[in-house]
Amino acid sequence: MLEKAAAGTALALSTVGIEANTTGLEARSTSTLPPGGYDFMRILPLRAEKVPAPKGLHITNMPAAVQLGKALFWDVQIGSDAQSACATCHFKAGADDRTFNTLNPGIDGIYASGGVTAAGQQFTPSNVTNNDRVGSQGTVRATFLGINPDLTQSTDICQQVSAFPWYTERRVGARNSPTMIGAVYFRELFWDGLATHVFNGRDPFGHLGNGNGPYTVENVALASQAVAPPVDEFEMTCTGRPFNGPNSLGTKLLPRGALRLQHVATNDSVLGPLANPAGPGLICDGVPCTYKELILRAFGPTLTNVAEAEFSLIVGEALYAYQATLVPDRTPLDKFLEGNITALTLNQLHGFGVFLGPARCNTCHNGGLLSDASWRAYQVAGSLNADGGDQGFHNLGLRPPNEDPGRGRLGAQGVPVSISGSPFDLGAFKTPTLRNIKLTAPYFHQGGKATLNDVIDFYAQGGRDVPNPQTTSLLQPFTLTTAQRGALLDFLTNALTDCRVEKERAPFDHPELPLPNRPSGLPAVGATGTGSCP
Repeated sequence: MLEKAAAGTALALSTVGIEANTTGLEARSTSTLPPGGYDFMRILPLRAEKVPAPKGLHITNMPAAVQLGKALFWDVQIGSDAQSACATCHFKAGADDRTFNTLNPGIDGIYASGGVTAAGQQFTPSNVTNNDRVGSQGTVRATFLGINPDLTQSTDICQQVSAFPWYTERRVGARNSPTMIGAVYFRELFWDGLATHVFNGRDPFGHLGNGNGPYTVENVALASQAVAPPVDEFEMTCTGRPFNGPNSLGTKLLPRGALRLQHVATNDSVLGPLANPAGPGLICDGVPCTYKELILRAFGPTLTNVAEAEFSLIVGEALYAYQATLVPDRTPLDKFLEGNITALTLNQLHGFGVFLGPARCNTCHNGGLLSDASWRAYQVAGSLNADGGDQGFHNLGLRPPNEDPGRGRLGAQGVPVSISGSPFDLGAFKTPTLRNIKLTAPYFHQGGKATLNDVIDFYAQGGRDVPNPQTTSLLQPFTLTTAQRGALLDFLTNALTDCRVEKERAPFDHPELPLPNRPSGLPAVGATGTGSCP
């Protein structure tokens, strides 16, 4: 039976543009190629996609840095309200599945989507056709007054400010939270690429004119990205809390027990050796692990002695170390491309052919990451895309650029984020990975499409919900039969999902996480996850 299936699969390969080579299988497209040609359009197993090694890290013990980074990522104490962790917006396959109080009313301040008329209401997942945005909720608006000196308390001292349009509800960001799983393969991060691959130790902006930091740590966009949310008043903090120095986030976390409010599974793939079997938090040498102790183990005494002043540097590098381990490279597609021709069903193989052929998805979703915003795309095809804008960023005509200029925005010091300076960067956003897309609805930077069927409808019409002059020329309408659409959905839904992500198995296991405005939080899950994988 297996031999028959293999023969049938092999017979079908040539019909979808897949040929054998010495290292397994190679996907190609017969559609018109953009600059960079055939090699740019290839689909690779993720393990074949390389990223440049970081340069200039201050980490002295990488396994200890991964432990520190995982603790920091999941710890709700980082938030001023002691309820907001990095993971609070990145917990479901690296994204956010909450639907209560998740609508941002857009630039007009009017809630008008999914049954929502005001802050603090249930959003019914649906397509958004106005300037509303589906985002992740952060903290209630408040002004930072100080760090609580009582080490048994983890909330900052803040004064709440009630203001339109959220009043006393949690504020909601203006962009959909993308998954951070596999993000180490992106050259730049955030939807607009604002977090650069050079980390300056202080902020996301590197050394391109908007940054303000003394360090040069290369090839670590995850570190640049990591230092923005902890001091962002929409996401995690009361307005005005500093990252470094006296009365800062560093002041708060250094003496406090890591994850002291949350349970950790004793078989956690990273934190298990430190897990407290009798309760929440971590244990180091028989006593609660403070963040200062974890920093000492990861960075050594020199940096630990000045940790309060260098806390952003430490947090950025530690979160890079942890998130770089989150590599979703065991999807059925990976197994197929590595030579197991029965890893995809015949229907998924048909869908792969639609992906490469009539739908031309691999025009932008290519390589191992399935995104042209990857390091590989930059190295193979260069810094510019087919329109002359920055590689990996495209205006799809989803919304007018005046609502969110995306890659065409100005940075903190008024310096353009765009490197090319092309008008096509106005309203352009990063091409996301399609890996685990089944688990990360809603879709696009504004969360405007509720389902994958809606996404296919959008691309089939050639994009352009709003006719922007900056819309990429790469979008072309196409027509699919019912069978082709079903096969494409099967491919996207099932062939691109890493079971370990879906089942929360190592390295995607995690500590306990309480979640505001969700019926339940996440229990602590160890290395074996919530179920088995083939």
